[in-house]
Amino acid sequence: MKHASSIISVAMGAIIAALGTDDAAIAAPEQIGCYGDNWGPTLEMLEPMPIGPLTFKTLRCLPIPEGWPRFLPPSLSPNAHFVAAFGSAKGFWLGDVSRGGRAYVVKEQLPVDLLLRTAPFAWLDDSSAVIGAKQGMAVPSGVLPQPLQPYLFPLDGSQKRLPNLVHPNGPLDEIYWVGGSGLALAAFGTKESYSKPEHEDSEPTLALVDARTGTILQSVEKDSIPELSDQKSIQAVTSQIDPFGNAHVLIAWAPGKWLLWVQGQPPRVVPISWTTRSTPSVLSSDATSVLIMGNLSATGSICELRASCPPPTPQSGTIAELRDVSTGRVKWTLSGTASIFSHSAVPAVSPDGRYGLISLPDGQRNAIALISIDTGKVIQKFQQPGWGPTGLSFSPDSKFAIVAAGTTMATFAIEKITDNDHLP
Repeated sequence: MKHASSIISVAMGAIIAALGTDDAAIAAPEQIGCYGDNWGPTLEMLEPMPIGPLTFKTLRCLPIPEGWPRFLPPSLSPNAHFVAAFGSAKGFWLGDVSRGGRAYVVKEQLPVDLLLRTAPFAWLDDSSAVIGAKQGMAVPSGVLPQPLQPYLFPLDGSQKRLPNLVHPNGPLDEIYWVGGSGLALAAFGTKESYSKPEHEDSEPTLALVDARTGTILQSVEKDSIPELSDQKSIQAVTSQIDPFGNAHVLIAWAPGKWLLWVQGQPPRVVPISWTTRSTPSVLSSDATSVLIMGNLSATGSICELRASCPPPTPQSGTIAELRDVSTGRVKWTLSGTASIFSHSAVPAVSPDGRYGLISLPDGQRNAIALISIDTGKVIQKFQQPGWGPTGLSFSPDSKFAIVAAGTTMATFAIEKITDNDHLP
């Protein structure tokens, strides 16, 4: 994600103030806004083992309403002062991380992909607003969606309609934010007859756009890329901004193609031999590698209502893999065995490129692990909390790792490694 130097300074200072300092480790993590005396087991499960760079600093209970849908993990602003929670048909909740602060609810149905568990919303770099989209329906019952319309949702509870994004090849059907400046990957005419009004001569088209100004910066028709002729739909998009301000976008198409688009260059299919369906991934901070999760899980029947349910069948295989994004070359593979049902969370890579944060099976439970991006080795791990869909992230200055789910957020200080220290 690209930040102007002034934004970096403000964001780093604010996040340090919000999450704590990186001085000497405290004896026990601080609880903020968490009431009751039953948090002991939670604090214990979140303690990273063995001793290493991560130090558990704070457990914060967010003021998101308890009954709010947990379809996606809460989204923390870059400066760590605000949080947004998506609720699909209920809209989304936007407010301070501290109880008693400001809070707003956008009370309307907003676009969402239930299958892929994604929604087109992201924080701006300066933490002043969420950028997203609305989508009307041609039929009040909620079918036949109309084209997406970009919007800003500022912290004062207002809404600002952004310029229309239009293309002669079809309506705006999908949008994926690249960084937090309004840059996005837009897809026009990719939903065919599912949208209203119908666009009989639509040619599925991808475009890099500036949603703040309604400008199409670069576009390409899907059919002009021969390798995509048999690909049905976009499964996931991960992106980074390079030091020159250019977007690097990696698009996973179903059933099995990966398209790399570097702004200013023509997009090209890259030889990553990995299925793209429900495959969480993230580009490295320098956009040269992609960290792909294996969704390793035990197999068997899920029978919640029957006491005689047979135990899951353990499965061994790839937990995560780092590949060169241009050549598809495997840099390292992390393997293991899953004894219970599990699903990989979307991983995170620290802005300084040193660490990754991933979910992984760990015996009879699931865990979160800090890994070395250079080697793929697990450095520390702790139990994954069962708070709902889990969001993994790092602070802009790489000094904190953050785990957020449900109405709870845990932050971990990352001790600076000296030149004489070596990661495993």
